[in-house]
This record gives sequence, C-alpha cells and structure tokens, in this order.
Amino acid sequence: MQNGWKDKALPLLVAIGFLALSAPGCSVPFVQDLVSEEPVPSVDLAYHRAVLRCKILVDDMEIEANILPRADIPYSHQAFAGIRVGYNFPYQDFKEIMTWARNYYQEARYIMLTDPTTERGRARHYKLHLGVRTDEAFKGGWKPWSDGDFKRIQSISSQEDMRSLLLSFKGEPDPLPYQKEEKDWWRFGF
Repeated sequence: MQNGWKDKALPLLVAIGFLALSAPGCSVPFVQDLVSEEPVPSVDLAYHRAVLRCKILVDDMEIEANILPRADIPYSHQAFAGIRVGYNFPYQDFKEIMTWARNYYQEARYIMLTDPTTERGRARHYKLHLGVRTDEAFKGGWKPWSDGDFKRIQSISSQEDMRSLLLSFKGEPDPLPYQKEEKDWWRFGF
C-alpha cells in the first residue's frame, strides 16, 4: 500500500526549500550568508552637513559609499564620535580614509572593530562606518584614541596589523546608565 500523502508532500517540500534558498526575501540571514557571493567593501557615512564631500572622496577610491538617513538624535560631532571598521575591510583603504576622515568627523575618537564570532551578517565585516553613535562605543568598552594613536595608523602594513591595533583599544564594556537595562533587540534582525 502506498502512502499517497507522503508522495505528494516530498516534492512540495523540495519546491519550498528551493524557493527559500533562491529568493533572498524569503530566506533567513544565515542561509543568505551560506549561499551569497563574497561581499565587497563599502563605506557607510552618517548624515551631517559635509557628508556629500565625504562621499565624493570615497567614490574617488572606487568604493561603494552609502549616506545613511538622519539619526533619531540630532547630529553632533560628540554624539557620533565612533568609527566602526569591518574585520575584513581592506587595511589599505582604511589607512587612506583615515587620512581625511577626522576633517569631516572631527571628534571621532573611538575606532571599533567588528567581531565575526559574535556579530551576524558577513557584509557588516566588509564595511567601514564613519559617524557611529558614541554610546555604542561606551557600551562595547572601546577606549578613546589620542592624536598620537591616530598617527600609528600609517604604520599598518597588513590586515593583521590593523586588527591588532584596533583590538588594543578594546576594554571592558562600560554602558551608560540607560544602556544597562536595554535589550539587545538589534542582534535579532529587527
């Protein structure tokens, strides 16, 4: 005796699985990471009055530049004093961008490195984000850089040099009072 419903269900399940893998809107993020192409480096720029000048400089480097929408708080150099560097962002491009970045993001004092072991999404580790909110740096335990520290960037000669220099500024998390009660909702893709 044949199991009629099983014979009909198997092709249906195979078709649903194929659609889930082939349609990016239907698949889950970890499946997209498994089947997607290698991400290309890009730069995200926090919106402020000189952001178009920054975009031109990044475009001249032939790197994709994205101007982010206005944040939920007004832009100020102190409130957006972070720079997030993707773990796989090319060190040569990082060095070049850092030669001019602080002219436009004047109070940038916190340079953070993404962690591929705890942060999902491969594309995030190929991005450099200028103008990250400063409270994110506090929450992650990143220490401020001095002017002398910024000069050390030009001595970077490999991807590992860049990673070790940036990680040397990682300390213990020191969240602001309102962040201590905050839920990590953003880690779940909402």
